[in-house]
Amino acid sequence: MTLRFLYALLVLLVVSPAEAATKVAVFPFDFHDPQQDGELIPQNDPDDLRRLKLAADELKSLMKKDSNYEVVDLSSKAKEIDAASPFIKCDGCEVPIAKEAGADLAVTGFIDKLSSAALTLQIIARDTKTGKPVKTMSATINGDSDDLWLHGVRYLWKNRFNVEAGQQ
Repeated sequence: MTLRFLYALLVLLVVSPAEAATKVAVFPFDFHDPQQDGELIPQNDPDDLRRLKLAADELKSLMKKDSNYEVVDLSSKAKEIDAASPFIKCDGCEVPIAKEAGADLAVTGFIDKLSSAALTLQIIARDTKTGKPVKTMSATINGDSDDLWLHGVRYLWKNRFNVEAGQQ
């Protein structure tokens, strides 16, 4: 009986190998406030810039809690990230940075502050092998608070980015 059990276990291990976590590089999110357009030196609201980091950190945190993803450390790529950003304007220039860091996906985010009552959040994930977007999503944020920005990130994570995990 024990031999049969071991054989069955061996067959299961060979037939269904454990899938490795997808390595993800989450880049700092980009920001646009049209009220600053045309200004010689844009003066973005410090709360907006803080929330921008908060939103990107929340996405990283959600990914770290999910066994399907492994967030790679980009701290050694700070100079390349600064030189390449804003990523919303470069159409995939983050991909080589992510690939060099060992990531399978390069994830960027963008907040467009239409007004203090209406913002849009966009998240794009690109395959580092092809450079092509594999996930694109956006959400409207109606309000301008930490909770609402975080709600937007969590909504996209649950209902767009990681929707496959909920279907299993």
